[in-house]
Amino acid sequence: MTQNNAARSAPQAPDADGGRIAVQTRFGELIVDPSATVRLPRGLLGYSDVHEFALANLPEERFGQFKLLQSLERPELSFIVVPYNLAAGQIAREDIAGAYEALGIAPADGAVLLVVSVRKAGEAVSISVNLRAPILIDTANRRAWQHVLTNPAYSVRHVL
Repeated sequence: MTQNNAARSAPQAPDADGGRIAVQTRFGELIVDPSATVRLPRGLLGYSDVHEFALANLPEERFGQFKLLQSLERPELSFIVVPYNLAAGQIAREDIAGAYEALGIAPADGAVLLVVSVRKAGEAVSISVNLRAPILIDTANRRAWQHVLTNPAYSVRHVL
């Protein structure tokens, strides 16, 4: 991936041999393996019309724990996300289990991403995640849903 801000373009179709997909993003060119794509049938909150995404590493290694959820339909649209560790305990296991059940995701095939927000005020930078509306992925079917948890204890701006 390059760091230039070249004109954004629609993603290219996979190579005839099932190869990678190239997308011009705000982070430069992103080369995506088709196996790293995921379909969100309902889209994301505020983006219900966008369904095809890829999960990729950010271009700078120092941000290794974060990932990029990149739209394949709208190259200018991407979200920084972080994989959620169920052992962390910020979200109750029973709430994740209930969400998996509601979405038809087998627990063994489930993965959770949290959407990251970065805010800058002067020199101070605040990084938070949305615990209230995680993205739940069925890894077996490469489908995902942003699921709003009903428990009001979960913050939409949980500071990291």
